[in-house]
Amino acid sequence: MIRLTTSVLALTIAAGGAMAESHSNMEDAEQNLENAAEETGQAIENTAEATENAAENAAQATENAAEEAGQEIENAADETGQALDEAADETAQAAENAAEETEQAAENAGEELEQEANEVADMEMFDPAQLIRTRDITGGPVYSVDGENGVANFGAETYETVGDDWTKIGEIEDIVLSKDGQMRGVVLEIGGFLDIGDKHVFMQMDDVQLVAVDDKTYSIAVGQSEEELEEMESVDEGFWN
Repeated sequence: MIRLTTSVLALTIAAGGAMAESHSNMEDAEQNLENAAEETGQAIENTAEATENAAENAAQATENAAEEAGQEIENAADETGQALDEAADETAQAAENAAEETEQAAENAGEELEQEANEVADMEMFDPAQLIRTRDITGGPVYSVDGENGVANFGAETYETVGDDWTKIGEIEDIVLSKDGQMRGVVLEIGGFLDIGDKHVFMQMDDVQLVAVDDKTYSIAVGQSEEELEEMESVDEGFWN
């Protein structure tokens, strides 16, 4: 009996110890769960902060990259504009230089042509074949080329020789020069007989043609008839004085 009681008591004590140990283990498990939950929450919070920081860093990096790209584009635009300005300046300068060179070349060519013309003129000036003396003109005959139609058809062609159908109507009395030595016209003696009843009229060189009669004598051809010339103003000695 005593042995049985002792066994029951021992079993009861063992069961109580087991229950106490089980209760302690449950408390530990709860504490572990609570700790795990806190750690998980902290990890989530840390992850959120890290994600937010990463997003902010990414946004800042994107903004910086955009600013750098914008600056590079602006710099490239400035460089392009500068290059275009320089190219335009160079083109304008080249055009100006070309224009100056062309102008200078034209001026040089003009001077050369003028020099050649002067040389030719100088040669002709001393070439007897190109010169006419006044005595070869004065006293020469005056011919009416187209007395019937007047000046309407005169000058339509240049006359090289005296025409067979021309009418002699007078003589060349004198040659009129300007003060600078240019031949301005001729004085023609029209009508009369043996210097009696004749009339002197002035004709500008634009209204007459100088036509060779032979190698030493020249005539004046006009488009008016003798009657038409006699109606012109007289240029006797009183006219010139």
